[in-house]
Amino acid sequence: MEGDEESASAAKRSRTEKTSSNANPDPSGKRAYDLPILTRMRPPSQAKNADDKYIVPGLLAQTGTLDSKIVGRTKRTLNQEFDLQEPTILCNESIFGGQKVAFVATSSSAVHSIVITENGDAYTWGRNEAGQCGLSNGSTSSCVPLPVKIGLEGKFVGAALGKAHSILIEEGGTAYAVGNNKYGQCGVNTSVEAILSWRKCSVVGKASEAKIVQAACGENFSVLLDSDGFMYSAGLAEFGQLGNGETGEYFIAANKIGFANDSKFERRSVFVWKSDDYEDAKKPCGPLPDSDDVRIGSIACGKNHTIAVEAPLRKSSTATNEPQRVFSWGCGGYGVLGHGVQKDEYTPRLLNPLTGPIFKSNSPVRVAAGTHCSMALTENGHVYYCGKHRSVGEATMRPALVDVLANNMHVVTAFDGGGMTVFCSTQNGVTVSWGNGQMGELGYGINNPKSSSKPKFVEKLDSVIICDVSCGYGHTLMIICDEDEEDKKAIKKVSRIETDDLKALVKKCS
Repeated sequence: MEGDEESASAAKRSRTEKTSSNANPDPSGKRAYDLPILTRMRPPSQAKNADDKYIVPGLLAQTGTLDSKIVGRTKRTLNQEFDLQEPTILCNESIFGGQKVAFVATSSSAVHSIVITENGDAYTWGRNEAGQCGLSNGSTSSCVPLPVKIGLEGKFVGAALGKAHSILIEEGGTAYAVGNNKYGQCGVNTSVEAILSWRKCSVVGKASEAKIVQAACGENFSVLLDSDGFMYSAGLAEFGQLGNGETGEYFIAANKIGFANDSKFERRSVFVWKSDDYEDAKKPCGPLPDSDDVRIGSIACGKNHTIAVEAPLRKSSTATNEPQRVFSWGCGGYGVLGHGVQKDEYTPRLLNPLTGPIFKSNSPVRVAAGTHCSMALTENGHVYYCGKHRSVGEATMRPALVDVLANNMHVVTAFDGGGMTVFCSTQNGVTVSWGNGQMGELGYGINNPKSSSKPKFVEKLDSVIICDVSCGYGHTLMIICDEDEEDKKAIKKVSRIETDDLKALVKKCS
C-alpha cells in the first residue's frame, strides 16, 4: 500500500510539473504597459510615420455574395450571378474616387459592412432591415457602399458590426451606435428596441481623457476598448459574454426566461484563472493576483463569445519576459474558448495553453474570432486556433498551431474568422482560406470547390499583399496593398467592378 501511495504521489508531482505554467499565474514582477492603446487605422489628423503599426491603406476588395437579403434564410443554388466568386476590387473609382481604404469591418454574424477611407470617411452597404447601416433613405439593403452621415464633421477611425447593429468610433474617441437594440447591444442607455439614427454610446466608468479606440460586436452584444486598456460591454448576457460574472437569469413567465442584459457600456475589470490540473477541474476560477491592473490591447467577438489579449508590456517592466496573456469568455460550445471543455465562462478567464515557455519569445499580440472559433496571432506571425468553423469534423478544444503555415515559414499579418470561414494572409503575399463558402466567400473562383477542410491558396491573390481582412456572413472584405510598382503589377490579375456594373448586375438578377 505504501508503495502504491508513493507511486500515486510521484505521478501527481509529475502532472504538477508538466502544468507548472498554470500553477502560479502571478507575474514575476509588476506589469507596466505600453500605453495608450491605439486605433488600428491611422487617425486622419496624424502624419504618416514609417515606424507606426497602423493598417496600411489600400484598395477595397470583396469576395462572396452581393445579395444581402437572402443570406442565411433560404437554400439556393451555387454560382449565382450576384456572387463574387473571387476577390474583386470594389468601386475604387466610382465610389471612393481613387481614395484608399484604411479600415474594413464586418463580422461572422453580419450581412452588412462598413469601410473607412484614409481621410476618415465611412461607407456602409448590405442588409439594412433593422436600420443597422444607419442609412436615412429607408432602404432595406444596398449593394453599393453609401456614405455614412451622422450630422458631425468628425472623422472616423474604427467600426464593429453585429447581426443587426453597428458601432462607429469617431477620431475624438466617441462611439456611436445604430440598429437593433432589443438587448441593449447599442449601449445608448435606453430600452428602445430599434435605434434608427446614429446615437452616442453611454460608457460608464471611463476616465474623461480616455478615448474609445476599438470596438467588437457579437450577434447581440458589443465590447469597447479605451486608450487606457480598459474594456466595456453591453447587450445580451445569456452566455456570460458581457464578462460581468453572471447571466442574471430570471423567470419572466412560467415558460419564458430573461437575462440581466445591459443597455449601457460598463467596465469589466475582473480577470480569473484556474489550473488545468485534473484535480482542479471542478474547482471554481479565482481572480488573478493583478486582476484590477490588467490592461487589454486587442478584442474580438464571435457569435456569443469574446477573446482578448493583454496590452503590450513596456520594455522597462520587470515582467517583460512574460508573454501577453489571452482571455476568453462567453459561450463555450465547440471548445471555442480554448479551455478544453464545453462550458460557458461568465468572467474573462486566462487561456492557460498560451502562457507556456515558448510564448515568452513569441507572445500573442492580436486576436480574431469567427462564429464558433477563436484565433490568436503571435509576434512571429503564428496563428493559434480553437473551436469549430465547419458543420462537419471535430472541434479543436484547445488552441492549436496552424502548422501548415508556421512550418513553411509563413509570417501571418492579417487574419479573421467568418460565419464558416477562416482567412490568413502573410507578409509575402500568400493568402489562404478554409471552411465552407457556398457563396464564394473563400475566393477560390467559379470553377473551383466551395469548401476546404485545410488551408487552401486563394490563387487570385498570389503575390498580392493583404493589409487587413474581415470575414462576414456570406462575404469577405480585404484591403489590397497598392504602395509600389510590385503591388500594382500583382493586382493586375484581380478583377474590378464599379457602381454601374453592380447596379446592372443586381437589377438583372432581381
